[in-house]
Amino acid sequence: MGSHIELGHCMLTLVEPHRDGLAEYNRWYEHDHAYAAVTTAPGCFAYRRFVATAPLKALRYPDDGPIAQPVGNGSFVALYWFEKDRLADVFDYSFGVTPGLAAAGRMNGDRDHVCTGIYEYLGATGRGSTPVPPEIALDHPYPGVAMVWVRPAEGVSVAALGEWCRAELDGDIAAGRGRVGQVLDFAQCDFPGGIPALTGKVDEVVRCYFLDADPRDVWQDELAGVGAAVAAGGLGRVALAAAFIPTIPGTATYLDQLW
Repeated sequence: MGSHIELGHCMLTLVEPHRDGLAEYNRWYEHDHAYAAVTTAPGCFAYRRFVATAPLKALRYPDDGPIAQPVGNGSFVALYWFEKDRLADVFDYSFGVTPGLAAAGRMNGDRDHVCTGIYEYLGATGRGSTPVPPEIALDHPYPGVAMVWVRPAEGVSVAALGEWCRAELDGDIAAGRGRVGQVLDFAQCDFPGGIPALTGKVDEVVRCYFLDADPRDVWQDELAGVGAAVAAGGLGRVALAAAFIPTIPGTATYLDQLW
């Protein structure tokens, strides 16, 4: 056994709630679904949910990317951390309890999945010599997160793309400069048991930039140029770059600011 708990996979779910029934959907997701269906599973050790208000959606690029159509789709993103080598444990539990939750009327379909999948942890770049560990990223009180989906060019593996991103894009972070606390890289993979990804599995790296400031104060200087930098490297392209702030659980905060 290692010296500490190890991050192995994450589940990322980017959804657009329906406007009718928004408050009930929000209550259901944070008060029941996230707990009953996922975080109580053995092997799931962290969870956090983020929201994109209309001003944050205005920062997104590219406008014609393949993930969010239109680009403002995807008001909520939830991230779940799973222990290394325990992905099957998580979904044996989750898939096992879901039929019972549905039979008890504890499911809610008032949202559209923009991008939902399972991702293998590839590596991280932390700021400076003593960064927050990746395993603690969802518990650390970061005021914002930027999610950047990067799809490889033909013939380029997602592992190679992730390595290139960390080597070529993260110099300032590693040197302790700027307001990105850390960036974690994940590659989409299959659900256990060959169950297909909910929105279709694609080859991609998702970079999770955890920010020490409101995304609007960081975007122009540190994130707006990521797409051009990836394109210049020739190994891939940014399919979506999107900013979020943490939800305030147990409240309706931000629900009137999504559109």
